[in-house]
Amino acid sequence: MTVVRRFYPEVRLKKLLSSNGGIRTDEALLRAGRNLDEIREACLSGVDTKIERLVALSAIGGQEASDECYEAANEIFAEAGVFGLSELSAVAHSLCALLSVAERAKVPAAAIKVHADAMRALRTPSIAQNEKVRQAVLSELQVLAQRFTSSSAA
Repeated sequence: MTVVRRFYPEVRLKKLLSSNGGIRTDEALLRAGRNLDEIREACLSGVDTKIERLVALSAIGGQEASDECYEAANEIFAEAGVFGLSELSAVAHSLCALLSVAERAKVPAAAIKVHADAMRALRTPSIAQNEKVRQAVLSELQVLAQRFTSSSAA
């Protein structure tokens, strides 16, 4: 008669999860928030640099510049979102969407510049502190972006 032997290998993850130690979720989130606060100014300074790069690229035009604009806008979208700058993130997303819909080389330089100027405005302290103005900038930009996308579709 054959003897059936069963082996149950030790799973390291299971052992780690059942052991005591580590930190609680709320403590981990608190630490992460503090760490983000420490790097906030350096990151937002980088965002400002990327916005100025968008302005410069909008003057160049062409496929390569449009590709770089998309990359910069995508990075601004993510970084602004991390730091709770929802309107700035929305403007960057709008530019990414505009560059994604049409052929990038055919997006008017003016559309990129308007988005960059809107981002610049949202980084200005007087506008950044006024929710009504931030919303107005965003809504006007959405109207303008719709015009660009509808004219490129025609």
